[in-house]
Amino acid sequence: MRNFTKIACVVLALVIALSTAACSLTPQMCYKSDDLEIPVGVYIYNLYSAYNQAQNYAQQSDLYDAEEGTYDGKKSFLKLQITDDDGVTATADEWIVDTATDNTKHTIATYLAFNDLGCTIDEATLSSYKTQAQEIWDHGYYYQYYGENPYSEIFEPMGVSFDSFYIATYYTGAMQEAVFDALYGATGVEAVSDDELTAFFTENYTSYKLFYTDLFTTESRATLDENGEETTEDVDVALSDEEIEEYTELFEQYVKDIKDGDKYDDVLADYMDEFDIEEDPTTANVEILENSTIGDNIVAALEEIGENEATTFTIGDSDNDQVLYFAYKAPIADEIENYIGDETNRASVLNEMKSDDLDDYLDAIAESKGITLSNACKGYQPKMFES
Repeated sequence: MRNFTKIACVVLALVIALSTAACSLTPQMCYKSDDLEIPVGVYIYNLYSAYNQAQNYAQQSDLYDAEEGTYDGKKSFLKLQITDDDGVTATADEWIVDTATDNTKHTIATYLAFNDLGCTIDEATLSSYKTQAQEIWDHGYYYQYYGENPYSEIFEPMGVSFDSFYIATYYTGAMQEAVFDALYGATGVEAVSDDELTAFFTENYTSYKLFYTDLFTTESRATLDENGEETTEDVDVALSDEEIEEYTELFEQYVKDIKDGDKYDDVLADYMDEFDIEEDPTTANVEILENSTIGDNIVAALEEIGENEATTFTIGDSDNDQVLYFAYKAPIADEIENYIGDETNRASVLNEMKSDDLDDYLDAIAESKGITLSNACKGYQPKMFES
């Protein structure tokens, strides 16, 4: 039998112990009640995360000078109007504070929901999360590849201890997973049936397959450097008009073959034979297109066709980087068993279906419980992260 730890309100006193253990850092609390105390370092971490998000949004603005890294001639972007992925528009500094406040309230609401729902966390899982957090704190992400970049050196000067970092990230994440399962899992209070999940899956997901060919080639050309010495450089050069026309006609024939009833694998075999390709070059995925990272042009092309249909299109900014694509949309019903019948994939689909509902649930707890952050949080503003 696995060992479980019941994290009840009384046990949540460990948060107090964690925060006060690092006595060199601020002992202030961003939230305090009879049952729970959350160190202000959690809010600072959320503020810093929101600052970096806001900076990314700022860099997408036409008013932001990406080359100079400035807005209105200043290094600071905090007074720039930004728009986030949800369409919310605000000055960057306001958005950062609001986002950090909401995320911190979600952390507090998660603790409360965890206990109200009688959730548990496997001790082995919790230990694994803490080990991962400690490694990042001591070394940074991907230090094996990019060298040491300890999070401790980033966050401790801001007043964020390891324990605040752990609470704000892995610990809260583990509790949210438990709350999510207690609400929407197989035995949850709002359990989602396979029929409901299947309906969501078939209505929102797309199954597609792609292959492509470049309409350019790379040539090595001799040039003279600034000292007059000969050197070589690789240059992309467009194929001839005749070659481009030939490839385009081939791809259009593949689309016609699908329309005439051929299977994708048949078309793929023809393509691989024509271009002398030995390994399957297909890019295949099953996903919600609006969340996809495959590129807006590909998404737009897939949205124009129905299931069991194909299309061909070209992507590129100039003659020297054109790429010719073939895209096929497969029947989503063929993937139901792989996604609803597979435990890991089912969990992923359920998360897509109910993640917004979880946010609403936590918002409702924050509002009903009257969760407010302490005045200690006001002492930390986005400008603290500017050099």
